[in-house]
Amino acid sequence: NLIIREGRSWPFEEEFENVDDWRGYFLSHTAFVVRALDNGMDSAGRNSSSQGEVLGCFYIKPNFPGRCSHICNGGFITAPRFRGLGVGRLMGNVFLRAARDLGYKSSYFNLVFKSNVGSVKLWDSLRFQRVSTLENAARLEGLEEGELDTAYGYRYDLEKLPEDYLGIGPAPHRN
Repeated sequence: NLIIREGRSWPFEEEFENVDDWRGYFLSHTAFVVRALDNGMDSAGRNSSSQGEVLGCFYIKPNFPGRCSHICNGGFITAPRFRGLGVGRLMGNVFLRAARDLGYKSSYFNLVFKSNVGSVKLWDSLRFQRVSTLENAARLEGLEEGELDTAYGYRYDLEKLPEDYLGIGPAPHRN
């Protein structure tokens, strides 16, 4: 519920009332958790982690039903104290490989908010295509009273992902 309370990156206003409600949304298809392998400081020397500590998580599920269920969506959460340290990039790279291996043909993220600069930079750097712009899309925390944020739609053609792509390192260029 922290990501909902922050009110800056997910569209929900109401928190999940219990764990079962959260499970129904986040764990309805395929979900991954990124954990620290060892105790220690991050590479920037800012945060320590304990072995097994959750650094982030993400899901992959169909974005649409039926005839369009080959297009997936993903939802990503990085633990606040590990933001800006590459956890999101790791999850984004693994997402590409995992989504393709799960049989999806493409990925489409409907609501990447313009004010979520870290997310916009991440998807741009991983070479997702920005294919849509939706003005006045969201009432987010941190904006002026009455101001609505713009949302971008990002697409990745998973069929163009090289067969030997491991989900680590930079995402390959699309042609």
